[in-house]
Amino acid sequence: MANVFAIIVCAFIGGGSRYLLGVVLPVTAGFPWATVLVNLLGSGLLAWLSHAERVTAQWPSAVSVGLGVGGLGAFTTFSTFSLDLERLLNRQAWGVAGLYVGITLIGGLLLSWLGVWSARRWWAFPVEEES
Repeated sequence: MANVFAIIVCAFIGGGSRYLLGVVLPVTAGFPWATVLVNLLGSGLLAWLSHAERVTAQWPSAVSVGLGVGGLGAFTTFSTFSLDLERLLNRQAWGVAGLYVGITLIGGLLLSWLGVWSARRWWAFPVEEES
């Protein structure tokens, strides 16, 4: 039950944060900056969180499930990415559409790698070996 509550609370925060970024960073020059930003941040943070969860035995599952599934799941958005891409393609904005896909995919992979790397490099999580 704690996991469900954590998912709901974190989803509210994650979805609200995505909405606020969309208000602060409107679409300029036909490029959906807010969607790119939330998806890139989400990729890096989820990679960090999932790696940190594997190397520490000290977090309750409600924390990792709440933040990962609820918070970052509500923060990131594949559906808006798809809708934005469809709009760009319908307008025949081929260059902007290609840039959008490239930044999202390559940037997401790079930030995922950076998330794992930073979890390994700067956070020392104590792991207790079982005897």
